[in-house]
Amino acid sequence: MVQKEKKLWIYNLFPRLFGKIENWKSQIDRIGWMGFKVLFINPISPCGSSRSIYAILNPKVISSEYGTIEQFKEFLNRCHKEGIEVWLDLVANHIAIDSPLIKEHPDWIVWEGNHPKNPGCMDNGQWVSWKDLAQYNHSNPSLIAYLKSVIEYWLWIGVDGFRADYAYGIPPEVWKELISHARLVNSKVAFFGEALGCPPEQVVSIAKSGFDFMASSIFWWDGRQPWWPEQRELFKKESIKLIGFPESHDTERCDSYEEALLKLQQAYDQSDGILIPAGFEFGFRRKLDVVKTTPQWWYEEMPGRWNLSLKIRQLALGTSLR
Repeated sequence: MVQKEKKLWIYNLFPRLFGKIENWKSQIDRIGWMGFKVLFINPISPCGSSRSIYAILNPKVISSEYGTIEQFKEFLNRCHKEGIEVWLDLVANHIAIDSPLIKEHPDWIVWEGNHPKNPGCMDNGQWVSWKDLAQYNHSNPSLIAYLKSVIEYWLWIGVDGFRADYAYGIPPEVWKELISHARLVNSKVAFFGEALGCPPEQVVSIAKSGFDFMASSIFWWDGRQPWWPEQRELFKKESIKLIGFPESHDTERCDSYEEALLKLQQAYDQSDGILIPAGFEFGFRRKLDVVKTTPQWWYEEMPGRWNLSLKIRQLALGTSLR
């Protein structure tokens, strides 16, 4: 009998929701009990004046907001003892607009006149420019060498993988070079690419540069429209593994218990891995915010609207919710 390949379960430990690393430790047993084998942590480096965790000043430093690098190493060791990998968010497309790196290495940045170019994205047909960020110049070999050193630093600290934020903003040939270099340092390092909203063919191109997983758009499928089955068939043909989610730090929270169950089951059925953001299991109401979230939110939301912890465990163990 052919066994179905086990799905990968990823818990998004949103750092600002838990605060200090000591608080992260208190979640490990609970997260492991639910069946998660990977902890994904959003950026933990010091941020710029916008206070967005994605506006990083220095990617090779951990913010004192969370603790010290020694405490982070202890946290990694504890996770590894419990059989849980830790993946960090790798922000390789941009830097905070007020990062000292811009003055120190202006050639690492794309300029528009006298100002660094701001990256952005399309939102409901409108271009949104992120004014607190400066676009990296990926045609500069010196910058690529620096990004390799960032990856090396965190691998030497002990992380097991990276979620590539804004992966579509970086040429696939650059990803190929970065990922190949990372695997010289740690042959088992995992890479998970985020290219939501891109045409499927572009997702394939990015994935082929060395990614183990790509983020899935299943969250936005209504269960009827043909675009998702068409995408899924293409990705299967290209042997691309997908990570689905019932919510993420970029989406609104589910409105009801029924919607949460539906989104969870749909992500499970249609993906090779499932990513659950902190708070989903308890039906938190507030969307995770890259600027405003604080540990106080955890205490204000608890005990939550419901508790899906057991159902998540059942799915992780291979038992359907139906």
